Amino acid sequence: MAKKYDLSCLEKRDLLNEAAVSVETLLSWGRHYEEVGSLYEAVDFYEKGGAKDALARILTKAQEAGNLFLYRRIGRILGYEPDPNDWLALAKRAEQLGKLTFAVEAYRLGGVADLSGDAAP
Repeated sequence: MAKKYDLSCLEKRDLLNEAAVSVETLLSWGRHYEEVGSLYEAVDFYEKGGAKDALARILTKAQEAGNLFLYRRIGRILGYEPDPNDWLALAKRAEQLGKLTFAVEAYRLGGVADLSGDAAP
């Protein structure tokens, strides 16, 4: 039987809350959502399925996309505490992409308190 393209929000909720769902099913949906670029949904399935390698891969994608929220969320799931250089790399990428609010917060987390003038790396 072919898998539907996407789950409805109710189907997704039910699947993620089901106690007896197989890891294979969770990882399959996680891969599907990652492939179509729905990284937040992919993280939901990977987290429930315990897919640490997949979560680490998306952590890198989040940094490359300058996505502070996704980066922090995955870091918490993995128990990973980014060092200042990680935050600064995310900040620079977010700034390049015009995600200025993310950039400012990532600079702050990277130890750059004053962004006026030449203070930003």
